[in-house]
Amino acid sequence: MKNFLKLLLFFPLILFSQDPPAPTLDDVGRIGFFTDVVTNDEFQGSAKQNVFKKIDRMLLKSSMGSSIDDRFGLVVVPYINTKEKTSTTPPKYFYDIDVNVYAVDYQEKTQLGLYTFDGLKGINANKQRALIASFRDFKPTRGFSEFIEDVKQKIIEYYNTQCDFIIKESETLASNDQFDEAITKLSSVPQISKNCFDNAQGKLVEIYQLKLERECQALVSEAESLIAQEEYKDAASVLKTILPGISCYDKASQLIKKVEEYWCNVNLAKAQSFKAARNFDQAARFLALVPLSSSCGNKATALSDEIYSELTTLEQRDWKFKMKKYDDDQQMQREEMSFELDRQRILSNAAVESAKALSKMKVEVKNYEFLGVR
Repeated sequence: MKNFLKLLLFFPLILFSQDPPAPTLDDVGRIGFFTDVVTNDEFQGSAKQNVFKKIDRMLLKSSMGSSIDDRFGLVVVPYINTKEKTSTTPPKYFYDIDVNVYAVDYQEKTQLGLYTFDGLKGINANKQRALIASFRDFKPTRGFSEFIEDVKQKIIEYYNTQCDFIIKESETLASNDQFDEAITKLSSVPQISKNCFDNAQGKLVEIYQLKLERECQALVSEAESLIAQEEYKDAASVLKTILPGISCYDKASQLIKKVEEYWCNVNLAKAQSFKAARNFDQAARFLALVPLSSSCGNKATALSDEIYSELTTLEQRDWKFKMKKYDDDQQMQREEMSFELDRQRILSNAAVESAKALSKMKVEVKNYEFLGVR
């Protein structure tokens, strides 16, 4: 078990450490917000994209990162007070706009704060450019910075008071075999409360191990079925996802030996057959697929030496060149046959699965009726 927990330290997306390094940012600098812009049919295209870029830059200046779970966010809602077309030649468009910036907890459908930019004005002969010009003064102000800090403090208070409920919810999800959702919920806890963050990470390790245990027997059964159908490459892909420390790893190890033995013997037999036919080029191809660490690695080396001894001096130089070329060309295929533990890749795959679960949880088009906005 101790070694298993050490493996989890390599997870690139979700921090599994029971004792994470001391944060380098202050608490309020670690909260991530999503951003959204709600506009009418007139306010679209480049004008809308301009507002998105503006609000993202404003958050960046406030040392805020992106949101992992789209829970907390800033929703920008422009209101056109005045729209006029001048009688000049050429005519120009004039806009007077107010902008409401709502801070929200989208999960709870509650408003955390509101800041308004009043009287933003712009004029241009092009309608879209006039709209963009009206947002020239849509930028950080002292009042907006104070608004953001107030919202951050409310979020910190939320995690300090609701941490037990978050962990309980993740336990409930895990008990219903919704492991990816539980992992996502725990991994979304920011480092704004050390106790909450540490507790969430500890629970995350526990649930991730439970996920692997629950899936292990199914993976072994799948690999056994694939081996019975002589689908050895697919079986290898399945077996590589089973980590040491899981209860069925011993059974997986027995299957791994079967796959290794199959590959070893098949490739060596093909190399021997081509050698007998004096087709040394093809013999070299299949010898390059036999890992020297495998059970028939010594036989492969002996066969290579035997072929080499039968060659002329010129052919020997060509043989060395071909072996090197095939060794390089078939590195990827050889890796597919290798069961050396690639912890980074295995755990990265788990991160991908968690990210997939996260994407399913996200709402593509959000509804802000709770703000009175449609």
